[in-house]
Amino acid sequence: MNPPEDPEVAVRIERVLHAPPDRVFRAFLDPDLMRQWVTPDDLDLDRIRIDARVGGRIEVWHSRHGVSTGKFEGEFVKIDPPRELIYRWAFVGTEPEKGEYFDTLVTVRLRPMAPGATRISIVHERLAELGRGAPQIYRQLRPGWEVGLGKLDRAVR
Repeated sequence: MNPPEDPEVAVRIERVLHAPPDRVFRAFLDPDLMRQWVTPDDLDLDRIRIDARVGGRIEVWHSRHGVSTGKFEGEFVKIDPPRELIYRWAFVGTEPEKGEYFDTLVTVRLRPMAPGATRISIVHERLAELGRGAPQIYRQLRPGWEVGLGKLDRAVR
């Protein structure tokens, strides 16, 4: 996947999870649940902080073999349980003062399916700057979401 040229480039993923929408929704806001699925396989989650309200912050610190790789941080834009969650999601490197800060937007929509199942739709957008400034992270977005959703499904069952 090449870095995007168009600022409207987005990663779109849909999947059916084996849990009701309220439990899936909670997994995006509860630090103990989020810890089970949000970390890429090649990183360790060092710390997570969530202020689950509109305008509240989310921060997730990572490391690899004990060395910091930076963090993800964001701000909740919309919280509509258990249907929709919108948040800014920034990839912050170890030196944000040198430009290692890439702000994106994630929209999560949940729809109930058969009893105990949820269709999740994720749109991760505003990726052009990330694609140009950190193409190695950009290339991992879709695979990262796919792995994360598999972990999320296991965490909420």
